[in-house]
Amino acid sequence: MNKREQTEVEVLKAFKEEIPSVYFSDKSEAEYAEWSDSAYHLFHDSLQFPPKMFENCSLIDFGAGTGENTIQYANWGARCTLVEMNENASKVSVDVFKKYSNNFNNHKFINTSIFDFESEEKFDIVVSRGVLHHTGDKKGGFEKIASFLKPGGYIIVGFSNQSGALQNSLQRMTVYKYGKNWDEMVEVSEKLFKEDIDRSQKFSNRTRRSIIFDRYVVPKQDDPSVSEVLNWFMKCGLKFYSSNPQFVLPIKGDSYLNKPRFDVRDHPEIGAFSEAIWMTQTLGDAEEAPLMLESLKQFSNSQFDLTDYMNDVGPDNTIDIDLLIDKIDKFQLTETKVNLTEHLISKHEKFFAEVKEFLALIKNQNSLDSIAAYLKSTEILFKGRNGLRMVDFIGFKL
Repeated sequence: MNKREQTEVEVLKAFKEEIPSVYFSDKSEAEYAEWSDSAYHLFHDSLQFPPKMFENCSLIDFGAGTGENTIQYANWGARCTLVEMNENASKVSVDVFKKYSNNFNNHKFINTSIFDFESEEKFDIVVSRGVLHHTGDKKGGFEKIASFLKPGGYIIVGFSNQSGALQNSLQRMTVYKYGKNWDEMVEVSEKLFKEDIDRSQKFSNRTRRSIIFDRYVVPKQDDPSVSEVLNWFMKCGLKFYSSNPQFVLPIKGDSYLNKPRFDVRDHPEIGAFSEAIWMTQTLGDAEEAPLMLESLKQFSNSQFDLTDYMNDVGPDNTIDIDLLIDKIDKFQLTETKVNLTEHLISKHEKFFAEVKEFLALIKNQNSLDSIAAYLKSTEILFKGRNGLRMVDFIGFKL
């Protein structure tokens, strides 16, 4: 058995103990409806991939789990093949499709590993969300699933992000240091990270133990960066289509006729700024973004004042050259005061000071009680959103 296969055995053992993908199948119709609404919002509004794109498509979902994501694609019109190595989860997916799908006989359920799956069939849409970072070969796994995509088809992949999951990695390090078996790991998690588990349970509608296994106990969590994913896209002949959250900076200004066209795959470092934000994500965008945009207010006003003065120039307008120069000077002055990183840098300074103190406690083998007491005093570390959990990418095969 090679290292990758051994990783599969260990991950499967943990996920048989607690299936991480059970969101609504053991709950109410109202909870299913809410889950469906969230799926619609993700694809229609955030990924700009409206559900109509799934109509009459062949789709394969690698690591489909309990099918609670795949059922949405099915009811949007896709003919689905669900590949899942956990037979316990696969059995739940059959029940989910029997209960919720419009046409159960249109779909196939295959109980096998991603790496062992073989087929001559190519698919219009290939999906794998929340799976490849739990394998022993995330890059090889990506190349394997991409090989089943038709030309002109779309790949939809979701990963925990390497930077966004930094705090999760710190938690995992602590759980593995202080917990010698699953029950002890659960106890450590509850003692140190109760707030994080509470929040996840509120929004993900899972049991506390399944959250703990998915987040801290699973023995493999090898998260890729945005740069890695974009390089995988390039190697597999996939063009980047969209993501959620977005990471492409607003720096493009070409006409659609311009060539050569900017390609984000040529600049995989483009995601670094967003990843730095994701690392210390504590608040929702509605609260966090305004703090970063504060310095744009005067800049925006002076820019509008300048460009509006020169807007709609015609025979009836008289431009005062001195006034125009004055507006240019004011614009340039406010431009020097724009600092989109000020809030981020300030937050990082506080965050990494807290991380270093936390690491000192771990290094000195302090008790769980003393670590828990310290974590109650932190402002950023393990607070709120605790970083970013998942980034979804969509690619297009040329």
